[in-house]
Amino acid sequence: MKKSNFFLMFICFVVSIIGYSQNAQEIINDLKKDLQSNPDDKKRAIIYSDIGFYYANISVDSATHYCQKAILETKKINYSVIISQIFSDAGAVYFRKEDFKKSKFYYLKSYTIRKAQKDLDGVNKININLAAIYMNTNQYDAAMKAFLESLKYCEIKNDLQKVNVIKSNIGDLYVRIKNYPKAIKYLTEAIQFNEKNNNYDRLCESYLNLGNAYKNHKDYKNADLIYQKATKNCNLVNNKKAISIIKQNLSVIKSYQDSTFVSKKLILESQKLKNEVGSNIDKSNLKITIIRELIKSKQFKKALLLLREIKPIFEKEDGINDLRFVYKFLIPVFANLNQPDSVAFYTDKYTKLVEKEMQFVISKQTTELETKYQTTKKEKQLLQKEIEVKNTSNKLIAVSSLALFIGLIGFLIYRQQKLKNKQQEQEFQLKSAIKEIETQNQLHEQRLSISRDLHDNIGAQLTFVISSVDNLKHGNQISDYRIVNQLTKISDFTKSTIIELRDTIWAMNSSEFSFEDLRSRIFNFIEKAKSAKENIDFKFNVDESLQDLKFSSLIGINLYRTIQESLNNAVKYSDASEIVVEVKNISNKIQIEIQDNGKGFDIENIDFGNGLNNMKKRIEEIDGTFEINSLIDRGTKIRFEIPKNI
Repeated sequence: MKKSNFFLMFICFVVSIIGYSQNAQEIINDLKKDLQSNPDDKKRAIIYSDIGFYYANISVDSATHYCQKAILETKKINYSVIISQIFSDAGAVYFRKEDFKKSKFYYLKSYTIRKAQKDLDGVNKININLAAIYMNTNQYDAAMKAFLESLKYCEIKNDLQKVNVIKSNIGDLYVRIKNYPKAIKYLTEAIQFNEKNNNYDRLCESYLNLGNAYKNHKDYKNADLIYQKATKNCNLVNNKKAISIIKQNLSVIKSYQDSTFVSKKLILESQKLKNEVGSNIDKSNLKITIIRELIKSKQFKKALLLLREIKPIFEKEDGINDLRFVYKFLIPVFANLNQPDSVAFYTDKYTKLVEKEMQFVISKQTTELETKYQTTKKEKQLLQKEIEVKNTSNKLIAVSSLALFIGLIGFLIYRQQKLKNKQQEQEFQLKSAIKEIETQNQLHEQRLSISRDLHDNIGAQLTFVISSVDNLKHGNQISDYRIVNQLTKISDFTKSTIIELRDTIWAMNSSEFSFEDLRSRIFNFIEKAKSAKENIDFKFNVDESLQDLKFSSLIGINLYRTIQESLNNAVKYSDASEIVVEVKNISNKIQIEIQDNGKGFDIENIDFGNGLNNMKKRIEEIDGTFEINSLIDRGTKIRFEIPKNI
């Protein structure tokens, strides 16, 4: 849903460049008349490019057609400035068409020419456009880097208008990576500037993004107030697309506040506007809001139809945030439609998508980039101060009669500056430590939120499935043993899914693990296995030197799942009387062995299933090695090793 917001901002930027003083269609008609005068190759290329650029807000297909004509003309001319502008216009047109791959291709061609010409203003403009592409393709670290480079350049040039446009974009980027305090800070600064200068189109988009920050932060009261201000400014510039998005977001807030009638009314109003100006992505985003209301009113079949309609659109666009909503809603829909296989399938897809979204590397990288930018500014200020000190010293040295005094003063200044630099370094280290703690706290809150979501929503739905199956078995006199057997399988599968879900929540709620944690978890699994296979003697030994070794939650869950799957296979298929798990401390590695004395199998003539392949992938994912040995009638041994510096 956030992609359309930024796309809206880019379109506003294009409109502001074109201006409202002259009608775009009139300009196009004049340019077409110029073509009839049989211009030379250079002028014809410029005219084609201009027609394509102005067509961008009227007909994207026509804009693409004329841009391609302009690109063909570049082969006939040798004016790099003109060629660079043609490529830049093509990038803008393909951005409008939402073909970000081609848009990036032409922008980079223009960027190369302008950089070779040392056209710094032109390079900066392309940089901002590339940042827009990175935003829409979820490359947030690249987008932040490009924005900060442009912000630095515009501040040096004292171009306040562009500085505040970039600040607004950075604010929207922070909304996407869920750093709402920083998002509010940057957006508020941009709004203050635009309020003073009556930039209503900018106020429209900035207030919209600020409202999103408050909404996503669950501050619905402030979000409602900000959206009203956004609506006022968007009406002034007749931005129907923005108004449609505002109404959609307000409908979500009203739904959370149980104002169902108002929410449905806002959805209809938003849908009407998006049918006029929206793309497929915009219309699909609106359907997510409709689906939320259908689930709330228990219309699960209708919700499923809409979800199946929009899922391929978001998968094609690779929209992580939108897909997360689709998978999240599919879980309760299939649960209520009694389709446990689909519940398990989309639970797995939702969990993987959440894990991917939880990666805080992007947030860390963007924070580091911003810190680097702020540090560069401070270093420049310190350098200016040092120059002033040197100039003063040089003047004092010129006075020979005060040479001794100057030496003393110079020493004192040096000492004071050294102490000051040391103090600044300590302050910087303290701020960095505080930021790291804040980042860890945010990550922990995200884990808790997701685990609560998994437990309260998915866990409850699975429990409902078990209860429904048990009611069918015991509340009805079913004589067909096949139906009873099938119901028992569904119940057992669902209970197994709940256990897997609890294990996942256990891993997500722990920032780090020790072998003692892992040991107790495996013991619980073994105790359950003993109750099912009383004739098997289990042994689980961990080297005492490894008891307190700490490692990350990713490594912990991969080790647990691999050991669990190995034990499960041994219990099910080996016919063993003894199963031994050994964890050893070997040099700079940790070695884990699971061995049984069962019937074994011929490794050369067996097709490894998903279970063994998944175990191998899990160990390789944490930089480990995996091997399996088995002999017929002599048992099976699984051994894997991982680095100790984990």
